[in-house]
Amino acid sequence: MVRFSCDLDYEELIAKWDEHTSPARFAGSDDNMDLIFVSKRKNNSVKLVRRARNSREPFSTVFRGKIKKCGDKSEIVGFFTKTFFDYAFVTLLIGLVFYIRSVIIERAEQLTSINAILAVVIVGSLLLLINTRAAKRRY
Repeated sequence: MVRFSCDLDYEELIAKWDEHTSPARFAGSDDNMDLIFVSKRKNNSVKLVRRARNSREPFSTVFRGKIKKCGDKSEIVGFFTKTFFDYAFVTLLIGLVFYIRSVIIERAEQLTSINAILAVVIVGSLLLLINTRAAKRRY
């Protein structure tokens, strides 16, 4: 859980958030090459993605949080995660490898190669789903 505190009140923080993440701020950037912050805000829930405007980068880091009141101040509380589709893809990939492994077991074949593939897929998937410090620092 990440907590960003500030001295602004709730409404000012929402206005600042909208100002700093508005598409007008990034006007004139190259749509395919320049990395920008794409933001979605619904009431006090916020989502922030750093990517090129017209692309979808698989396994990119996403910040999801909420803007909360803390007396006369406010804060943004959230966490860094991946997109739903990234988690779904990894789950399907691991499920596919387990299915292939079950077919190999039914045929009474050797499990050495499929176990090695299963280990590589699981370790590789976990590495893709980890949010690195460098990715968090960019936010």
